[in-house]
Amino acid sequence: MKILLISIGTRGDVEPFLAQAELLKKAGHEVSCLFPEQFRETVDQMGFSFLGFDRRFLELLDSKVGKSVMGGGGSLFETVKNFYQLMRNSLSLQKTLIQQQKDAIDSVLPDRVIYHPKALYCTLPAMAEPKKYFQLSPIPNLLHPTRDYQHLSLSKWKPFSPKWNLRTYDLVNGARYIAFNKFVKPYFKDFPGIDFSTRSIKNFEMNQLQVLYQISPALYPKPSNWPDCAHITGFFARNQNQDYQPEPDLEAWLANYPKAVLVTFGSMSNPKPLEISTQIIQLFEKHGIPAIVNLSWGGLQQIDSSGESIYYVKQIPYDWILPKLYGIIHHGGSGTVHYGAKSAAAQLIVPHIMDQYFWNRLIFANGLGPLGTSIHNFDPNKFESVLTEFWNNPHYKVKAADMAKKMTPEADPTALIQLITQE
Repeated sequence: MKILLISIGTRGDVEPFLAQAELLKKAGHEVSCLFPEQFRETVDQMGFSFLGFDRRFLELLDSKVGKSVMGGGGSLFETVKNFYQLMRNSLSLQKTLIQQQKDAIDSVLPDRVIYHPKALYCTLPAMAEPKKYFQLSPIPNLLHPTRDYQHLSLSKWKPFSPKWNLRTYDLVNGARYIAFNKFVKPYFKDFPGIDFSTRSIKNFEMNQLQVLYQISPALYPKPSNWPDCAHITGFFARNQNQDYQPEPDLEAWLANYPKAVLVTFGSMSNPKPLEISTQIIQLFEKHGIPAIVNLSWGGLQQIDSSGESIYYVKQIPYDWILPKLYGIIHHGGSGTVHYGAKSAAAQLIVPHIMDQYFWNRLIFANGLGPLGTSIHNFDPNKFESVLTEFWNNPHYKVKAADMAKKMTPEADPTALIQLITQE
């Protein structure tokens, strides 16, 4: 089969699709990828056909305004102003992204399309040919409601009552349908006979659209009210360490520090990376916590005065390093949460945006780590309190090992491929 994968966003949005591409290629299918232009080299190296989204989308997130919204900080007025500016700029790009989705589908003529929730255009052809389209989501609580958690966009706040948790899905998705109508209405005429009313779209998403939630059912069991078309498939990840050769000094460092942690903020940033990095690393050294610091996109920075117990890297494969460590301190992205859980790592989350607050609570609820503190108005005293709890409580490592055993048999590639390719 010819299969087109479409994802918009940062590495956390694209990685699940890269894992899916590997599985599909191994099963003998022809794979094409429509991702942001910044991922061209990665896709080319993996041997897939690449079509690039306008690179301005990720450049927008990496701008001063984007970093402010993604990482927090500043006054409420500044945050609201920057969020409004980011939305204005991204809205002007949305028309281009939508046209690129249509052009990719028209040029590839795929037998199956697997698309990210941000790929708005795909809903139209999906409603016309529902067996051909699958939505892949690395996070829950977007479409299908649950009494236990509010809509993911409201995760910064604690869950409400079951009644109000359910209502948030109607409120947020109602606003999404308005935005959807604004951007894709010009394309309605290409699908004669399809009812694109708000009620019809909602009914399609709730009862027909095949959604592949690539998350762990051990971490997040499927809610009883979800329909059969909502599938929790388990966590799939590509093999990132097959060509990785660690530096000899890193291996020597690991031998000297058998109990250590990885610290990473992934693709997240913050307004004060040097100040926050200094505070965090000083606390590591104060409490004798050896750490590998992943500098990645700049959310963490190297502190020249740090000692030998702090080791800096630009990037490092999680599937190689995490099984060797005590735990991981991170931003709370879905992929990083799952890598940590699958590797039996204790976890401490410093949430930056949206779903990261949800994963923070879920990690705590599953006993895999303490409830972390937000990057917004970062308080080193509060962080120190949860850091010492994370480091000194052996319960977290025991629970993490138990979770890793539960996750091992969850992700069945044969069943997933069969679900996608069945006629």
